[in-house]
Amino acid sequence: MSKEKIEVLRTTDEYLDKLKKGIEDAVNLIQEGNEIEGIKNIIPVFEGIEYISQAINLTREVQEEEIELEDLNAQLREMIEAFENEDYILLGDLLNYELLPILEEIHEKIRISI
Repeated sequence: MSKEKIEVLRTTDEYLDKLKKGIEDAVNLIQEGNEIEGIKNIIPVFEGIEYISQAINLTREVQEEEIELEDLNAQLREMIEAFENEDYILLGDLLNYELLPILEEIHEKIRISI
């Protein structure tokens, strides 16, 4: 069973590289004034974060350092609020300056575990 959970962490490790790139692309589009395309890229980001959260919860027993999701969840709430208020500049800032560092920390802890 732990072999499968380590494999989930390996897959999540690879996926995080793609997710972070997708976030950077969305942020760049928003900052360039192309909010519509940026928003199209953000929808898969939300789905990706859901996958990451599920993988973290599934693999708790094989994590070398426990990965907490409180900061990630709090950030998601702020991002959803910015999205609902159509404040795309704030959304881009939250993605770039808040979410990416959280994902980087999660990524580092996953790498320690695999």
